[in-house]
Amino acid sequence: MKKRADGRYQMSVMVGYQPNGKPKRVFVYGKTQAEVKTKASDMRLKNSMGMLTNSDITVLEWARTWLDVYKQNVSEGTRVFYVSVVNTHILPKLGFYKLRDIKSAHLQSIVNELAHMPDTAKKLKMVSSQIFKKAIANDLITKNPAEALQLPIYFKKQTKRPLTREEMERICALKLDMRTQCFIYLLLYTGVRRGEAMALSKQDINFDDMTIRINKNVVFKNNVSTVKDSTKTTAGMRTIPILAPLLPVLREYVESLKGELLFTTTKGGVITLQSFRRLWDKFERAMGTKEITPHIFRHNFATILYNAGVDIKSAQVILGHSSFNVTMDIYTHLGYKNSLESASKLNQFLQ
Repeated sequence: MKKRADGRYQMSVMVGYQPNGKPKRVFVYGKTQAEVKTKASDMRLKNSMGMLTNSDITVLEWARTWLDVYKQNVSEGTRVFYVSVVNTHILPKLGFYKLRDIKSAHLQSIVNELAHMPDTAKKLKMVSSQIFKKAIANDLITKNPAEALQLPIYFKKQTKRPLTREEMERICALKLDMRTQCFIYLLLYTGVRRGEAMALSKQDINFDDMTIRINKNVVFKNNVSTVKDSTKTTAGMRTIPILAPLLPVLREYVESLKGELLFTTTKGGVITLQSFRRLWDKFERAMGTKEITPHIFRHNFATILYNAGVDIKSAQVILGHSSFNVTMDIYTHLGYKNSLESASKLNQFLQ
């Protein structure tokens, strides 16, 4: 240890060897000898744990490793999502940085640029946090720079909405071909996800028990569709009831089919993304709007369950939510909305 001209103390710590065989050293500094000794001990500890040998790894290298190791067994759609966020928002700005050099400010500047895209900003925060959390678990860094990220102050979570009464009435009055009508009614009266509905086969429909078995999911990759023998989550594997409004439409359609799958291409293969878009275009043209999405039907069915008095746990099972909190959040929001409507009615009555 020696004292520098600026009054600070310095000490060198060997952390390995250079390619030529000579020792590789790093310096630690402090205002007192005790501070320098503490920093030197900490440096040696980190080195013994392998936290310094990979100090030159870049964000690009680690992000690729993270995707290959930790996002290998997720669904195709989920993996595409992660790859998209990494390639579009993280690597172009930070890929060439060393992982250990990334600060919260680096990520915050990217989030700030996405202020006009609130959903994307939220996704960036989630993905980057996962990337750096795993880096900590692998002793590559000691802190997660994404933890302190702040979404823009005016960021508001977009509220998912159910169908309006007018939209419900219009949908029920639509004159659609049998295939399109059955698909729309499945979404409307079961709350299944788009991919779950597209994967249904005749064997999944039990008219004796009045149930539908949900155990598969259609995923798309470059318009190539695959039926996966699993749903989005393990909780998605479930059996749901066939409600009265759905029964006649579903029965007539199933009995008209020659093949096993309910929804296919014109050649009888697994429905493709292009084929689905043609089906959905028919619905949108009949409705005269493009504002309704398959997920709105799902949120609408959750609203139906709430208004019918179905308890939260049963609703979670029917909807296939992996987390009780997801269903709870929906029910809480609906309860708050209803309380506001009740207050408005009381005020009108008291005037």
